[in-house]
Amino acid sequence: MKDNRRSIIGIIKGKVKRYRQKLAQLQEAQFQRQERELEALLKDNSIKHYPIPSYVIAIFVWLFVLLFPLILILDPTMPMADEFNFWSLVSYYVPLFATMAVFFLNLRRLVPKLFFRKKYVSFIAINAILLFLALLFRETFIFLMTRDPGETVHDFFKYYCFRGVRGHFSVWTPITFFIILALVCFLCIVIGSVSRSILRAFVARERGRIEMSYKVSFLKRQLSPHFLFNTLNNITSLIRIDPTLAEKSMMQLSNLLRLMLYQPDDSKISLKDDVDILEKYANLERLRHDETFDFKFETHLENPQILVEPFLMMPLLENAMKHCVNPNGKSFTHIKILQTNDELIFESQNSNFPRKSSLQSKTENNIKAGGLGLEIFKNRLKLLGDNVNYSSKIKDGVYVSELRIQLKN
Repeated sequence: MKDNRRSIIGIIKGKVKRYRQKLAQLQEAQFQRQERELEALLKDNSIKHYPIPSYVIAIFVWLFVLLFPLILILDPTMPMADEFNFWSLVSYYVPLFATMAVFFLNLRRLVPKLFFRKKYVSFIAINAILLFLALLFRETFIFLMTRDPGETVHDFFKYYCFRGVRGHFSVWTPITFFIILALVCFLCIVIGSVSRSILRAFVARERGRIEMSYKVSFLKRQLSPHFLFNTLNNITSLIRIDPTLAEKSMMQLSNLLRLMLYQPDDSKISLKDDVDILEKYANLERLRHDETFDFKFETHLENPQILVEPFLMMPLLENAMKHCVNPNGKSFTHIKILQTNDELIFESQNSNFPRKSSLQSKTENNIKAGGLGLEIFKNRLKLLGDNVNYSSKIKDGVYVSELRIQLKN
């Protein structure tokens, strides 16, 4: 029995989880659609801006709700037109306005200030007072509309108020008002709960996006010093060996840094600019290799102006150039960058000669990458989510890494 209960509970939890995920997807789609509509609205310069409070829209909506019955009442061709007179019209709208007042008071004040703060006694007490006032208002209104010429306020409280005089009041009257008030309170609680849930989801979504944007920006700023540190070390080693080559390397580094530093601080840059930076960096790295170094840099870009994450492929290129050096033979690095439709593929193959301290941490199919550059790279991949797929392996002594990026999202 316990196993059956657990399986049933597990099935129910699974269904609830899938339902929540589906609702979350629908909510996210709605947020994105509203963002696109807002962006289109902001781009429309023909629309003039006027400071209008948000409650003006609610006023117009309620005006429509209130005026719509008049179409049915005042149209002489409608069957109910003959049944309505001034008394019936007033009898219809006075309770409606009273219900609206109770509705707005609960929606704006009592539910958020009392119910959601768990002040249930105060919430019930104030609504009980509203119920009494609504009944008293009804009694006063009916008395004023039907009273005899000689009746006064004293007669109202002594003989008329809350009594079945002229058949206007019975035990069902407060019961009916209580049911209506309970429905109004229930609707206000549901509306308030849904509104708070949507607002909380939107704030959490925006907070996550801001945090992600900050982390990505922080990781980008980390990458440039790391790259500069390694490149300056390479140039420093060339100064004693070949000052002319060191001077040439410094000029190339200057050109590369100019490209990187003068990039606008946007979230994305064009693929052409990003590949250009990679190629200049690769040419700079080639200077520290001898003439036997086999280097290939192949690109095929269908849309060079498509926007990509800047410097995302840089750590893989840097890693391939750094660990390809063979002290006893020929070194090589082959780079391919392909962009077709909405997919960008970066593939690198290089001769694998890692440091001895890291040899034991690498196996044939499982690579444990180290170093600051790849650590930053992996952190950026986590922030980008499911739009990227990275893999690396060693096959026949060749280190192969592949990065696939979905550009559409």
